[in-house]
Amino acid sequence: MKMCEAMIEEGHEVSLFAPWIGNRRVSEESDLRAFYGLDSNVFPSYVTAPHLLGRKGLAPFIVRRAMQEKYDLIYTRGVDFAFFSSRRGQSTALELHQMPSGRLGPLYFREYLRSRPRNPLVVISSRLKQLVLEQYASRDSFPILVAPDAVDLRKYAGLPNSSEARRRLGRPVDQFTVGYFGSLYEGRGIDLVVELAGQMPDLSFLVGGGDEQQVGRFARGESLGNVEWLRHVPHSKVPLWEAACDVLLMPYQIRVTVQGKSDTAEVMSPLKLFEYMAAERLILASDLPALREVLHVGNSVLLVPDSPSAWRDMIRRAQWDVKWREDLAKRARLDVTPHTWRNRVRAILEPGRISLDGQP
Repeated sequence: MKMCEAMIEEGHEVSLFAPWIGNRRVSEESDLRAFYGLDSNVFPSYVTAPHLLGRKGLAPFIVRRAMQEKYDLIYTRGVDFAFFSSRRGQSTALELHQMPSGRLGPLYFREYLRSRPRNPLVVISSRLKQLVLEQYASRDSFPILVAPDAVDLRKYAGLPNSSEARRRLGRPVDQFTVGYFGSLYEGRGIDLVVELAGQMPDLSFLVGGGDEQQVGRFARGESLGNVEWLRHVPHSKVPLWEAACDVLLMPYQIRVTVQGKSDTAEVMSPLKLFEYMAAERLILASDLPALREVLHVGNSVLLVPDSPSAWRDMIRRAQWDVKWREDLAKRARLDVTPHTWRNRVRAILEPGRISLDGQP
């Protein structure tokens, strides 16, 4: 949705097609804008398919509907959509967030790569590009653009300091606060957050994300009274909640899942990473190759994922070493400056106009 918004803001005419899946349709445009934190009007045209086909049968129906119009480009994250679109001669850009999988995914992807004329291929990390080249490249090579995820810096402009943010949210102003924001799926390190909270009862911990069932797996009642489970935080409120923290955690483990399924630890580019950097708070993150494509020792603290004592020690240092904490946070805020959605769109749709920081 943020990519659609950025495309519109860059002057492109955009139509969004989405599947009608039971009662999951967002019925009001205002609801959709609020859920995704949009400023522009982005509302999908819904396409139906025979119920028995399920998700795997949607691609040809949506592509057929889209091609009733005369578009210069179809942009998709689905290899099946890219296959059917390019097969019909439509210029098609595919954005990959992980390697194609399943019985048909690799086949669809290989056929997409063979399409003519050369269609744009976008990946979110250098490691993902490397894997694609290793498994699919031949003498007849193809261009790949590395475009990490991004952030809307407008949402993070003029944030107050952590004490003032806590005051606005009705929280104890002087309470040193550690935060985690994101999903609660396997591999996100929520167990580590809970363990740290248990070891540091004098600190406040905020966990934003997840539903009742997910929270219930981690909450431990009165023994963790210093943890507040915020559950879903509206997009418009996320920057202020992040600003209310003195330290933001990204404790990804060796295996990280998307919606509890495939492992993306090796190739991920988390949205929350760029939001954390924009919030200008100290980031403690797992020392994983995918995160090191953006983070380094000058803008964050990189730690072994499975060493609670190392994380605890750095949180304690952040309490008393204010200059160190603020210097790293300021550098992170500076480093995230190129990573806006509009810059990302420019790099993808207008090759050569702009180079995204960190791209090889």
